[in-house]
Amino acid sequence: MDVHKELFFIRNLLLMLVAIVAVVIMKSLSGILLPLVLAVLMSVLFLPLILFLEKKKFPTGISVALIAIITIGIILMVANVFISTINEIISQQDYLVNQLYTKFQELAALAAQIPYLEIDAASLQSAINNLLSRDMLTSAASGLFKGASSFGSSFLMFTLYFLFLLPGMSRYQHFIRYVGGNRESILEDYEKIQKNISTYMVIKSVISLITGTIAWFICTVVGLKFAFFWGFLTFVLNFIPSIGSIIATILPSLMGLILLDSFNEFILLAALLGTNQLIIGNVLDPRIMGNRMRLNTVTVLFGLVFWGVIWGIPGMLLSVPLSVTLKLILEKSSSWSFLARLMGSSVMADDGTGHKKKRRSGRRKKTDPPNE
Repeated sequence: MDVHKELFFIRNLLLMLVAIVAVVIMKSLSGILLPLVLAVLMSVLFLPLILFLEKKKFPTGISVALIAIITIGIILMVANVFISTINEIISQQDYLVNQLYTKFQELAALAAQIPYLEIDAASLQSAINNLLSRDMLTSAASGLFKGASSFGSSFLMFTLYFLFLLPGMSRYQHFIRYVGGNRESILEDYEKIQKNISTYMVIKSVISLITGTIAWFICTVVGLKFAFFWGFLTFVLNFIPSIGSIIATILPSLMGLILLDSFNEFILLAALLGTNQLIIGNVLDPRIMGNRMRLNTVTVLFGLVFWGVIWGIPGMLLSVPLSVTLKLILEKSSSWSFLARLMGSSVMADDGTGHKKKRRSGRRKKTDPPNE
């Protein structure tokens, strides 16, 4: 019995060491692994569509080619939106800096009128002049262009991975049975992960699209420049849990402070954008999403920080699907299932029909095969 406990301890210790090494490798080889993970997630997302077209006797080669072309085209369109907006901001840098300079002066004048608030006007003016140099936007834009150049290499690797993975997705059952030694439980586990990720990505995409469209409409009505860019940025940032909606409200509001004629318009813009995020994020999103992801708040925040440290902004965007995948994997281990319970929510799960069903406990029935 003591020998068994020692072996059990050694095995868990080795698994912890393997996990630490895996994290180091993911951090070090992020340029290679991140495009691969994105390609796998996109392939899993499109798997139901491929299977549906196959049932309709649509040629697999044509359907895969169309999906690949549309997906790559959308990614290129997204990159073009960001690059063209950056170019337009650079071309208008003098105007934007002058507007920001004027707004700062107005704010300084208002602050100087506040009783009992001693402000040295000359020092404040000097600080504003140093802050708002003509090269400010140029240096910021150059940093964005460096990010765009790294995106180019990552996009090339993603395209290669995606084009190789997508054609074989329809035959995933044969491959998983082969890898798992014809164990049906392995196939069931994979299909459960695939269903959870696909459901999350589809629902989140629809909700984010609604949020981004409303944000674009608000910016257009108020008269804020780059309205389409702010709407699209809202769509992307809404995939980042918790802080994404905050950033998606602050950035266009700051641009509104610079460009809009009056502070009343700025306050109206910020209030409308904040209300949009509040209603959809706290009312619509929970009602549609329900408890399908079954992650508690602490897990969501920890996953956001963890994947953000490893893979930056792309890791933050993918933090929820990656955390859900990790949780589902841990559930299958008798030794580590307690971590899956720590990551999960104790609330009853929504089965998608509006009814609640009891969560299964961590205990297995006697008829269940043991998993390690």
